[in-house]
Amino acid sequence: MTVDRPPMRAPLAAHAVIEDLVDQHDIPTRSRLARLLSGAPSPRVRVAGAARGDITVSAALAKLPAEWRVFHSLPVGTSQSKIGRLVVGPNGVFTITMRDARGQNIWVFKRLLLVAGTRVSYLRDAESEAERATRVLRKRMPEHGAVRPVIALANPREVVIREKPAEVKVINARHLTAWLLRQPATLSDRELHRIMTIVDDSKTWGAARQVNAHEVMTRFAALERVVSRAHRRRLWLISGVTALVVGIVGVETVIVLNVVTSMLADLDVSGSVGP
Repeated sequence: MTVDRPPMRAPLAAHAVIEDLVDQHDIPTRSRLARLLSGAPSPRVRVAGAARGDITVSAALAKLPAEWRVFHSLPVGTSQSKIGRLVVGPNGVFTITMRDARGQNIWVFKRLLLVAGTRVSYLRDAESEAERATRVLRKRMPEHGAVRPVIALANPREVVIREKPAEVKVINARHLTAWLLRQPATLSDRELHRIMTIVDDSKTWGAARQVNAHEVMTRFAALERVVSRAHRRRLWLISGVTALVVGIVGVETVIVLNVVTSMLADLDVSGSVGP
């Protein structure tokens, strides 16, 4: 008996990020001393931040008119590679590569993109994702044009674009929907319907995994609880250490407190995440 696979519009926002968590649910935890001394976010905090950023971007895209469609977590062939988000509308086909930029300064100049002064591969990643989507669609629709890559930055502190990249649109996620709607219409109703039918067909994408929306959201809720407990414990420890230092050496030690706060900034709790 043949079992029909679900349409590709089934996966939810943040599905790919949370699936990665499920696949690697034994995320290594660090000792409390290591967490105390490290300035880098813990794996759970990074995953939770990425999932929240994904949901932020999806919330913006949900405001698109009815003739648009948003597809999440599209598998490419039999590999573990996924196209995080494909947006199809009268104004074209776009891959939306979400990057969690909460509180970060972003600087862009042609092929160079810096996050808090550090060069990252966001532009190359976005181009690669759009190229994969283009190859897949052209197998079913050879005359299809190139898919346009977009980087949507979730909650950045500031985005400074000195000179625009030639291929990739870099944009604050808050402005994503308005930008998409401002693009010139390129697809007729017939072309749009055909593309949406192709994208929604699981056979277009190869090995599509069954989607259990309840399980995905249960996993994310569990992760959020872990991170929330970590945040409360961090605030409690910072308050306690602050009171102790002030009591010993007085309020003049602002610099000391800043150092202590920085050291405690990534304290989290251990334990696995599961349903």
